[in-house]
Amino acid sequence: MSTRSVSARDDREAALWADARRHPSWSPEQQAALELWLDGRPDRQDLLRRHEALIDDAAVIWATQRMIRTRTAPRRRQAWTLGAMASAGFAVAVGTVVMFGGVLPPRGDLIVGARGVPKPIALADGSAIRLNGHSEVRVDLGRNERRLHLKGEGFFEVAPDKSRPFSVEVDGVRVTAVGTRFNVDQRETPAGKIVEVEVFEGIVKVTGKGPSVNVHAGERASVSGGVVQRATLARPERETDVPPWAKGWLEFNEATLASVVDDLERATGVEVKLSDPAVGRVLVSGRFAYDDPENALAAMARLHGFRLTRQKADQFEISGG
Repeated sequence: MSTRSVSARDDREAALWADARRHPSWSPEQQAALELWLDGRPDRQDLLRRHEALIDDAAVIWATQRMIRTRTAPRRRQAWTLGAMASAGFAVAVGTVVMFGGVLPPRGDLIVGARGVPKPIALADGSAIRLNGHSEVRVDLGRNERRLHLKGEGFFEVAPDKSRPFSVEVDGVRVTAVGTRFNVDQRETPAGKIVEVEVFEGIVKVTGKGPSVNVHAGERASVSGGVVQRATLARPERETDVPPWAKGWLEFNEATLASVVDDLERATGVEVKLSDPAVGRVLVSGRFAYDDPENALAAMARLHGFRLTRQKADQFEISGG
């Protein structure tokens, strides 16, 4: 198997530069720093061109949607509505509209999301969940606490209620909040299962096997083997924002191609086979729109010198070049 040699660090930096150049706040100082990073490095120049090509069309679409949402957003934060989801680029299935239009009964409800069909859910307490595809959550809203058991990934917007703490449990990890917005993801890695928590507003308490750790807005926590490690988000979003997957993006920072494929399968419903375990261990950085999963896969394959083959309508194989 032969592959194009790509520095994982340069790949990540090129992805961040490509995205940053599209932001209205791009400054002459940033441009000078970019030119210094590119100086005398044709390989970095090529990486930057390829990352800009990957996100070009989708970035324009998202920037337009974000500008519209910013101009029309009320000063006071509201719970999600179908109209707000549509303006943010969310795809809402007919069956989901019925679920979101009402509220769930108070106890013991299991909601199962199909592969490729993210599901918005309104809870009886005023909280909202965006459940990623091929994920499920059991909701138990009691008198003294609100407890949810998650499998997969979900974004939670919690209605404040100090008398009833809100907690999400997954793989022996508990994430507790009173009123805030956060994302919880359960994933497999070569080193085993991990739970990732990203906080967009407020503070959550993450508890594994050891002491609890408070994670603030703009931070993330990774829990492996019950040990909680906290870090700053690579690109903290505004408090009115949502996780990339809920905007139609796949966003990665030196993630293995195998984990990227898992996320793409979960969000879109496609099936992807990796011809060799070594292909799955290649590190991927960047932002990819998943409204067209075949194009996203083709872009990632080109970036690393692999070959993408369509086997059936929604089945693909990635193999070494």
